[in-house]
Amino acid sequence: MNNQQAAAAVLRFWFEDCRPHQWFQQSDAFDGEVRSRFGPLTMEALAGQLTAWGEEPDSGLALVLLLDQFSRQLYRDQPEAFSGDAAALALSRQALACGWLSDETSRPRRQFWLMPFLHSETLADLEEGILLLERFSDPATAAVARRNRELLLRFGRYPHRNAALGRLSTAEEESYLLTRHLPQCDCCGRAGPLHYRVRSDARPEWRLACPECWEPISRQPGYRYGGTRKANRRQRKR
Repeated sequence: MNNQQAAAAVLRFWFEDCRPHQWFQQSDAFDGEVRSRFGPLTMEALAGQLTAWGEEPDSGLALVLLLDQFSRQLYRDQPEAFSGDAAALALSRQALACGWLSDETSRPRRQFWLMPFLHSETLADLEEGILLLERFSDPATAAVARRNRELLLRFGRYPHRNAALGRLSTAEEESYLLTRHLPQCDCCGRAGPLHYRVRSDARPEWRLACPECWEPISRQPGYRYGGTRKANRRQRKR
């Protein structure tokens, strides 16, 4: 299989064979499938052996997937999972500069062009990514990026990477890690068992608000309530 065929296989697997929920779930079976089908190719990408793929938009996006997504399946909970992030972000910036992103008509493909911004632990990168996601992607992904921003503002890094990267967690980070699987407030980033789905004229997109943040939002013009999110209900859906 030549490089063009290999890149096409990556794109076909991710955007046609996979269901969207598989992209972000943690599944040993899915990790194993990626490892079996694309393990050697991902290792070539991480070793810098596929840089020529970055010369064209389709193969460039396939390379971003190898560096920024497949690496996480291949090296789950290991430092190598993040070893392609810088190269992936450079490709994303190239896609912006070359007009590849603005020319892309598929929203999922635009989303994954921009995921390296969301994965960066540099606040300026993430701030730029939020603006780009709001322009080119969907509100849900932009909301995830804003939650990531709250983590960087609070901790200066992503605490859930600490174990994989051999970093010692602070007491505050350890407390956060114990509750990180609870729903998180899109306003303050705090996790908790109860959140309200709300929007207002000032922030028209739906978002989760903890009881403390909900109170002032409920008094804003155009306030709308979209339901209550309870932690135990969320767990049953998983």
